[in-house]
Amino acid sequence: MAPKLSTAELLSLDSAGLQKKLDAGLLTSVELVQACLAQVDKHDQRGAKLNAMISVAPHRLLMERSAQLDRERTAGRVRSPFHGIPVLVKDAIATSPSLELATTLGSLALRDSIAPKSANIVAKVRAQAHGELRRQTLTVWNSWRRWVGDANSNGWSALGGQTQSAYIARRANETGLGQTDPCGSSTGSAVGVSAGYAPLSLGTESIGSIVMPASRAGLYAFKPALSAVSMDGVFKSSLELDVVGGLARSPRDLALLSQTALTEEKRRLLPEDGYLKFLTGNFNGIRTGFLDPIKWSLHPNIVKLDDVILKQMNEMYFAALNRIKECAAEGSVVYPVDIPPATDLWYEGQNPIEVVMSYEAKQPIENWLAEVKVPGLKTIEDLISFNLDHKDVELPESHPDQNQLLKASRNPPPREMYETVKARMKSISKDNGIDKLFREQGLNILAFPMDSLMVFISAASGYPIATIPLGVISEDGRPYGLGIMAQAGREDLMFQFMSAFEAHFPSRVLPIRVHDNGATSEL
Repeated sequence: MAPKLSTAELLSLDSAGLQKKLDAGLLTSVELVQACLAQVDKHDQRGAKLNAMISVAPHRLLMERSAQLDRERTAGRVRSPFHGIPVLVKDAIATSPSLELATTLGSLALRDSIAPKSANIVAKVRAQAHGELRRQTLTVWNSWRRWVGDANSNGWSALGGQTQSAYIARRANETGLGQTDPCGSSTGSAVGVSAGYAPLSLGTESIGSIVMPASRAGLYAFKPALSAVSMDGVFKSSLELDVVGGLARSPRDLALLSQTALTEEKRRLLPEDGYLKFLTGNFNGIRTGFLDPIKWSLHPNIVKLDDVILKQMNEMYFAALNRIKECAAEGSVVYPVDIPPATDLWYEGQNPIEVVMSYEAKQPIENWLAEVKVPGLKTIEDLISFNLDHKDVELPESHPDQNQLLKASRNPPPREMYETVKARMKSISKDNGIDKLFREQGLNILAFPMDSLMVFISAASGYPIATIPLGVISEDGRPYGLGIMAQAGREDLMFQFMSAFEAHFPSRVLPIRVHDNGATSEL
């Protein structure tokens, strides 16, 4: 008997495409979940060895939930556009004990920790009748245990191992944000959607943790403005930076998921149909400034790319710029524009994001430990000791760092430095950065290569950021994204821009490593 979903459909359909099949009786939610689970079984620990899943809810619960939603559909009750659609949840977002899933942050120390209740966003997702909740891998402790430049790699955790892309096998000796690195910390959230495990997912971001892995997974993704969404039940190491956001295959799914995450206050500011109202498929009313991709490219110290690859990335960027110029009103695309570089944020030689996180982290981490009640773990020092006692798993030779934990516990920056850095971040990135540029140039969207330090500007300013799939690099098949930012409160324009891009550009390229190709892995 032929499967109800082809591999291509499993990899490409968004919730709207799946709902058409569900409504027409061509597919049931039970069959959809079974197809997703089969894809996990085929490629997560075997096949392409993606390692995108830390845990899966018990099949019994998944089948019971899916069957219930099928019965509701048959009876004429469809709760939302996501009725019966699977969703993936990063393992830093709490789920209730009824789902029988631990919230581990990828750490052996939290392997058996069960949150007392679901995060606010998970409760909303469940109420809208998503058919499945599963745990996605992440960089251990949301990439927070160590900082960029330390020895640990993106997408690695003690419990999940090394996650890798569905597009390009990760080189065993890859470092930093190298060409085959899947980025993090919401690595599994991105890889899982691209690999056909579910059509959409939830991740968290402090600095690039949603949009960077999504860019390298050929997805649309959106990190909301700071304080726009509820962080209740979501692990955070910083009150000033952390936010939950969505990853999806289409702007429509991303809009629906993003408005679900909003606080009630922010949701009331939108029309009844939320962000969907702004998915016009055109660039009308949008005036976009494009940064110079050469000036804003990642420094060779962060990632050293072949000249041929750099050339193609720039060609893809300028092709997008010119295509948007053709589709938009005359004079509504401005190139080049500029803002102060991310390196201007550095203070006394120190990374400002690291300063903020090192100062803030102790209390929220210890609050989380108190919430999940793991015996013997109450403080950061307890966690440091646990890692040392279990260093063969938590601190193996290939991933030995817990430098940020040590700094937050034993050598945090002084309050005066913290306050100075916070003020400078806002002044440079907002007042004298994006706000000034938009005011002087009459812009409302800023576009840039996703492989850039603009994630620092988003983190420093608290402004929303999104990534859009431009295509894949022909040399090796790695996806490359276009980033956009707007001021807080103008998320409507960002979703309009994404919908216009989808309407005027080719469809996403599907990942070859999981497309019935029997792909191999270097790991």
